[in-house]
Amino acid sequence: MKALIIDHIHEDGVKMLKEYCEVDIIHDISSEELARIVGNYDILLGRATHLTGTIEEPLLENYGKLKVIGIASVGLDQFDQEYIASKGIKLINLPGVNSVSVAEHTVSLLLCGMRYILFAYEQMKKGIWNKHGFSSALELSGKTIGIIGFGNIGKSVSKILKDGFRMNILAYDPYISEEEAHTAGGKLVSLEELLKQADVVTIHTPLTEETYHLISEEEMKAMKKNAILLNAGRGGIIDENALYKYLHNNHLRFAGLDVQEVEPCYHSPLFKLENFIATPHIAGLTYDALSRAGKRIVIDCLEYMGVEVNSITTNI
Repeated sequence: MKALIIDHIHEDGVKMLKEYCEVDIIHDISSEELARIVGNYDILLGRATHLTGTIEEPLLENYGKLKVIGIASVGLDQFDQEYIASKGIKLINLPGVNSVSVAEHTVSLLLCGMRYILFAYEQMKKGIWNKHGFSSALELSGKTIGIIGFGNIGKSVSKILKDGFRMNILAYDPYISEEEAHTAGGKLVSLEELLKQADVVTIHTPLTEETYHLISEEEMKAMKKNAILLNAGRGGIIDENALYKYLHNNHLRFAGLDVQEVEPCYHSPLFKLENFIATPHIAGLTYDALSRAGKRIVIDCLEYMGVEVNSITTNI
């Protein structure tokens, strides 16, 4: 059995895969070259960001003995799943594999906004000891957070903030029941009610036609004055032009984004604002999550191929 890795799968997963089959690793492979050689392999492994746009008709017309494609990340909305299935190829992904990492990053962004941590440090580096200049910082305890998208990540955020910080949890998700939200510690409400009541709004939903610019000028206007807006979901869900306006006029207290509508993002008017921070789409990229993803995708692909993986050594 042969496997081809075309992305940076964590070394823990690669090591495990090599115990069971022959492995070739080719980074930065062109779509044309991949189409030429993919039929020589039983397993193809990569991440969604690099496989998007390559798993199309030219590639799979010569799929040969390829049986399974493993996506070592969460989303599958970029792929024509029906077309892939028509070739008898199994497409495997890892929903929830980085939920804890994304949730913790979200809380980090929130704490920066509530407690001015980065801004205070920037002043210290400039020789400014502004001990009393941040007295408008807020506690999380007792505040209300509205979570848009109450899937694996949204529920992880809810657990951290409800159990650890005693926050009140509102959830907006048209695909879950009131009982499911309640079981996860939240109250299911409409988007309008969430925006009206929440001190903090955080986004954890996929980017679709329905969610593109879901939070735009009308929604920001409906939010509480001095509310905080976070997005560690997908770029494009927030209208960044509207966000600039509502941060600049101080209707919103703070915004923290891990995702941008256009990535990579090197320049943005938002970067000039003191009540805004951003990170380069790194929320799910912790050592722990990447190691877990590498091992999990290898196990799932091997088991689909009928290989019994020694669970004692997987350490997941």
